[in-house]
Amino acid sequence: MGLNEELSKCVHCGFCLEACPTYVITRSETHSPRGRIAAVKLGINSEGLATCMFCRRCELACPSGVKYSDIITAIRKPNLLEKIILKMLENPKSLVSFVKPVLRLEGFSPLEYEDEDYDIVLFPGCITSVVFRKTVENALRYLKSQGYRVKIFNGCCGLAHAHVGEMERAKQLVGKLKEVQNKPIISLSSNCSAFMKENGLDVYDFSEFIVKLNKDLPKKDIEVTVHEPCHAHLLGLDKYTREVLLRMGVNIKESEEPSFECGAGGDYFLFHRELSEQVMSVKREKTLKSGVSTVVSTNPSCSIAFLKMGLTPVHVADLIFK
Repeated sequence: MGLNEELSKCVHCGFCLEACPTYVITRSETHSPRGRIAAVKLGINSEGLATCMFCRRCELACPSGVKYSDIITAIRKPNLLEKIILKMLENPKSLVSFVKPVLRLEGFSPLEYEDEDYDIVLFPGCITSVVFRKTVENALRYLKSQGYRVKIFNGCCGLAHAHVGEMERAKQLVGKLKEVQNKPIISLSSNCSAFMKENGLDVYDFSEFIVKLNKDLPKKDIEVTVHEPCHAHLLGLDKYTREVLLRMGVNIKESEEPSFECGAGGDYFLFHRELSEQVMSVKREKTLKSGVSTVVSTNPSCSIAFLKMGLTPVHVADLIFK
């Protein structure tokens, strides 16, 4: 469906408003999906077009089935700094020196690993491979314990490119992963999993793999709350995370609106710091209503956001060995 056809589906009913994190904090039509669609229809270069967090929660709320993501990616273009960051994401090794001064987090060289005659591919995702390398090590350890021979494929899935309208390059990156599609691919970053699935790649999210192949899990006596990453939630992948936790005997303490945007928005927190921090503040309040500060987060940008909130993010792969 073309851009004009997608735009015409919006009837400006307002169901999207309370689903949108930037509208929730600003109460401004400019910073709502409905307002952004109106701006595109009118050809207005609205400030709101730049402030969209690309969480796509509006798509779940929309009764008319508007695929808002197709609209925003069609009109967005990356600035020079975003282009530089995208290039770095494609080669995670180059991110190591970027992480500490910009994100104020420790960065590590991506884990390189390949068994002879490997039978599955582990895809950490660009940020996870550098900022949360321990998660990659734990995932590899778990897969090896289940008898698999593993190859780690370090790179970017293309979601960050789609976020700023670089759809052609995003699809090229998915194409690179298709080159190893003769082996099952297991993704550690849930929003990456969702993006790759939407773009024709047969990939398992980490928890999805455990559930669908009925893999062994240890029992854990621990209380956590669960964050549902935006794109993964759109495709229903968080149900696998919850099932794995239940199988492990983990006590899930529910937060308020677990799918509410974390505030990171990919690289949004670098370019729209004030709005990002306001969304994070709302998310922190909603999260702490669970009564616990340990958050199961299966997406790296979200985990960075929780660290900024002073909470403790943990991936399913980490919980297995906790």
